[in-house]
Amino acid sequence: MAEANAAFYHAFEALDLERMQAVWLHSDEVKCIHPGWELLTGWKAVSESWAAILANTARIRFELRDVSVVANGGIGWVACLEHMYDGENLAGLAVTTNLFQQNADGRWLMIHHHASPFARRTG
Repeated sequence: MAEANAAFYHAFEALDLERMQAVWLHSDEVKCIHPGWELLTGWKAVSESWAAILANTARIRFELRDVSVVANGGIGWVACLEHMYDGENLAGLAVTTNLFQQNADGRWLMIHHHASPFARRTG
């Protein structure tokens, strides 16, 4: 499942819609919450959101911190803190949970992505 999570971030960094679509389960049950967005439900809405984000992003790079990977039967999740960079400049932080479901072939596919803005603590 860690590989499926890595494939998600590689697709995002490459701004590659086809690769992004390949990491998701294409189902009416999938969900996605981008930072500051409302809940998106179903593959059509989720796919359209990624198409818009990738088309309107010039570049992005992620450094993941505090990564936790858990698998329980055919469901698993990755929780982490995303450090998002626009080139070399830190553009934002998000606390994120990515949920995956294992398909009949044993492949992990994303079923839920939730990223919320995170304010760095000071002091």
